[in-house]
Amino acid sequence: MLTVWKKKSFWAGILLLLVLGAAAIRIIRRELNGQDLPALLRQADRGLLLLCLVCMAVYAVCDAWNISRCLRLSGDRIRPVQALRYAFAGFFFSSVTPSSTGGQPAQLYDMGRDGIPLSHGAFALLCALLSYQAVSVVFGLFGAVFSPISLFSLPGHLSWLFLLGFGINLLLVFFLFSILFSRKLSAFFASVGLRLIRHFPRFSSSRGSVLRFFASYRRVARLMKQHPDVFRRMLLTTGVQLLLYHSIPFLCCRALGIGDLQWFPCFCTQALLFISVSSLPFPGAAGITEYGYTLFYARLIPKGMIGSALLLSRCFSFVIPLAVSGLCLLLPYRRASENRR
Repeated sequence: MLTVWKKKSFWAGILLLLVLGAAAIRIIRRELNGQDLPALLRQADRGLLLLCLVCMAVYAVCDAWNISRCLRLSGDRIRPVQALRYAFAGFFFSSVTPSSTGGQPAQLYDMGRDGIPLSHGAFALLCALLSYQAVSVVFGLFGAVFSPISLFSLPGHLSWLFLLGFGINLLLVFFLFSILFSRKLSAFFASVGLRLIRHFPRFSSSRGSVLRFFASYRRVARLMKQHPDVFRRMLLTTGVQLLLYHSIPFLCCRALGIGDLQWFPCFCTQALLFISVSSLPFPGAAGITEYGYTLFYARLIPKGMIGSALLLSRCFSFVIPLAVSGLCLLLPYRRASENRR
C-alpha cells in the first residue's frame, strides 16, 4: 500500500511540474515577446553578461545559506545541495504563482520529502521571509529617497498600482515585526483574526490554524532573541543577495554600451521598482514589471535603448534563473525514477 502511495505521489509531482513548467514557458514567451534575443546577446559585452550570471548564482547561494542557517537552529542538518534545491523551489514556484504565493508551500513539500518536520521547515522559511522582506523594504525606502523618479510623479493610468504595491510591502513588514517583537500587538492581531472568523461560519475550523500561525511566529521571536547573531548574519547575507540582484539592470545597460549611466541611481531605481511590484498579484510580477521598468527608467536610459535594456535585464534576472531552477527541480524526480527501476 505504501509503495502504491509513493508511486502516486511521484507521478502527481511529475504532473505538477509539467503543468507549472508549461506556465513557466508561457511566461518566458511573454517576456521575450518575439524579440531577437540572440542578436541582442551577440551585441552585448559578454564579460558583463557573465557577471550577471554570477550575480544570480550568488543570489541562489545566499538564499540557500539563510535557509540552512535557520534549519540548523531547529536541529536539522542538511547538505548544501539540499539547501540549493529549496532555494530553487522557492524561486521557481514564486515566479509562476500570483504574489509569489507558491514558493513557500513548494519548499515545505520538498523539505517534507527529505524528512524535515513541517514545524521546523515553517520556522526556517518564516525567518528567511522576515529577513528578505526587511531588507527589501529598507532598500525600497532608500530608493524612494534617492531615486531620480518619484512614485507620486509616475505617468500612466496604472501608476497607482506601484503606490499600492509599495504600501502593501510596508504593511507586511510592519505586521511581521509587530507579531514577532510585540506580545501585545501579536495578541491584538490574533484576536482580530479570530473575530473575523466568527463572522464567516464556513471558516470556523480555521480557528486552530490562526492560533498555530501566531504561535509559530512567537517561537521565531524567542529563538531570534536567543540567537541574535544568527539573524544579523541573515540580514547581512540578504543584503548582499539583493545588492547583487538590484545591480543586474545596471550591468545589462553597461553591457549594451550605455556608458553614462551610474550605478547608484540605477540601484535606487531598481530597489524602488522591486518593492513596488513584488507583492502585486502577477506571476513573477510579469507584465507589471516591464510596464514599471519603462516608467521608472525613463530618465536614466535613452528612449531608443530602453526596450533592449529591459529585455536583457529580465532575461538575466528572471527568464534564465526560472529555466535553470525548473530544470534543477526535475533532477530529484529523475533520480527517483531511476531508483525505482
